Amino acid sequence: MNAMTKIASSGTDTASTEVRFPIEQILTSATDQRGVIGFASPRFCEVAGFTSDELLGAPHKLVRHPDTPKGVFYLLWDHLKAGKPVCAYVKNKTKSGGYYWVLAVITHTENGYLSARIRPGSELFEATKAVYADLLKEEASGMTPEHSAALLTEKLKEMGFDDIKGYGYSILNEEFKLRNIIEAEHINSFALMDDLAGLVHDMQSLVNSIEQGFARVRGEPVNLRILAGRLEGAGAALGTISQNYDAMAKEMHGLVGRLHDPESGALRQMNDAVSDGRAALQMAQLLKQARSDAATDTDMASEGMRLLEDHNERLQQLSRTRLIEIASVGKSIPDICRSLRRRINGLDVVKLLCKVESGRMRDVDSGLDGIIARLENFHDNTDRHLAELSAKSSQITQKGASL
Repeated sequence: MNAMTKIASSGTDTASTEVRFPIEQILTSATDQRGVIGFASPRFCEVAGFTSDELLGAPHKLVRHPDTPKGVFYLLWDHLKAGKPVCAYVKNKTKSGGYYWVLAVITHTENGYLSARIRPGSELFEATKAVYADLLKEEASGMTPEHSAALLTEKLKEMGFDDIKGYGYSILNEEFKLRNIIEAEHINSFALMDDLAGLVHDMQSLVNSIEQGFARVRGEPVNLRILAGRLEGAGAALGTISQNYDAMAKEMHGLVGRLHDPESGALRQMNDAVSDGRAALQMAQLLKQARSDAATDTDMASEGMRLLEDHNERLQQLSRTRLIEIASVGKSIPDICRSLRRRINGLDVVKLLCKVESGRMRDVDSGLDGIIARLENFHDNTDRHLAELSAKSSQITQKGASL
């Protein structure tokens, strides 16, 4: 059995005693839906300082340390009850009064939850401890767990994460990389996921550029109407052109929304799928390593071994399913791009009419030339971005065919 390191100011376990277990160890346990422990691995018992009999049937909060903000657990339970897996840094306490930090990876089982814990060490861990310290101060001043959870969500957004899920997957990925435990059979899968994630990121950047282009020309139909009003009868055609351009641009903007809508857009679906797929495979590998480690431990209950093995297989299947979904969603993007390019061609016709009017009214007013130049720039850039977007979606489809 691997030895643990205790960092303390004295020889007796106190609140200042930190138990640092080996980085390769994985502590596992399972609870029912109420949080009552039904399985605890020998490694978990060893680090926590409890016997198996003391943990089985006990509420999991038995090892909860008060230095983990209540808002963290509020947010974790909120997501678990919604059927979502969660990953978070948690400070637990030992039976004798010490403590140990873990990255807890919690997933759903048929009857409750399975948790795999590893020793943290990433830069995000240090940043998280600072956030927790701020939350504890607020809670000490009377902040409720619900409001503490809301404040945690705000702080995560300040760190660049949309929500606890995105944050959790990022810290899992960082800690996973520190261990360099990718098995040979999964090397290609993780490489594929990295490629897919890069392609989705590039596609999102292209769509953002298209959005920025829309923002720059959004006021041009209004400018055309103002110019038409100033020219009175001579600008009647410009008023009609303005209405047509405005209607077509709005329709085109709606199509772009199908790509980048934060809730249901194709790119959001693809990003979620690749994140879910990577996290599920990482979780599966942690469980497989925990099972492999436990295979040499005579104290490991057979039902615990079966639970780890079954859950490992289920997570691997989930990973494959989510990656296949990426390719499926990606197939819709070329159609959206083709529809957008057809509308760009329609806008080009409107732009041509603007040029005709500009030539006809050159002696009357030259304000139309600037509008035309801006529209041309928008059309050219958008057409180029759409071509790149289609090419990258084709790459995703091709990579998906290898799954």
